[in-house]
Amino acid sequence: MPYRSEKVPVAGTGYDGRRKLSGEQRQAVKVLHKEGYSYRKLAGMFHVSKWLIQSIINPPVRSKPRKRPKEYWAEAKRRYRKKKQELYKNGDINNKISKRRPKKSP
Repeated sequence: MPYRSEKVPVAGTGYDGRRKLSGEQRQAVKVLHKEGYSYRKLAGMFHVSKWLIQSIINPPVRSKPRKRPKEYWAEAKRRYRKKKQELYKNGDINNKISKRRPKKSP
């Protein structure tokens, strides 16, 4: 039986582990850096970490991705679903897309 949290959106919250800046924003970071803005100032402007700004301006050299077995991906899905279920149970994410309200005390 699936968890209730399966259908709860995580996108756009602080718990979303995906891409933080769009392609247009990445281009803007590069342009602003050429104009003389520091990494710290750019990170503050875009509300991201300084490391992310550094990796956009000086991308790390990546090796060829390795082919992973089916079992690896099955376990990765289990970990993700478990993490999402814990967030749902703790009240960190909810079924509503609007702003999160604090829990009511009994």
